[in-house]
Amino acid sequence: MDQATIAVIIKALASVDATVVLYLVLGFGLTPFGLVCLVICFWWLNERKRTENERKRQEALSQYREDMHKVLKAYGDDLKAVAAFYRDNVKLVESYEKIADSLQDTVVLNTQVMQKLTDAVCTNQFCPATRLAKGDSPLKGPL
Repeated sequence: MDQATIAVIIKALASVDATVVLYLVLGFGLTPFGLVCLVICFWWLNERKRTENERKRQEALSQYREDMHKVLKAYGDDLKAVAAFYRDNVKLVESYEKIADSLQDTVVLNTQVMQKLTDAVCTNQFCPATRLAKGDSPLKGPL
């Protein structure tokens, strides 16, 4: 129906008394054809509403997917950064172990040299003029 036809129908109904329009609608609605038309109208309205709800649901689902994609991408990036931190920490620990091993070797060698020096001082066998008697030690204190 075009707008001109609808305008003519509305003008005609506006000029008729409201009770007459009510009786016409009830009379038409109570006939078998009127009931079928009412069922079709209700079905069409329900289908339109269901289609609208489905469209809204699809939009919400699409938005949810986009948001979850962003969240998962950020989570993946953060997880990669944490994994890089662990790899860097492993490298740091390995470097520290190398330094600790070399430091341990240095301390052991220094201890050995100091022990030899202490033995040499205590036994004093290098200079016959200052040589101590056997069994004496400068570590025992003054005699």
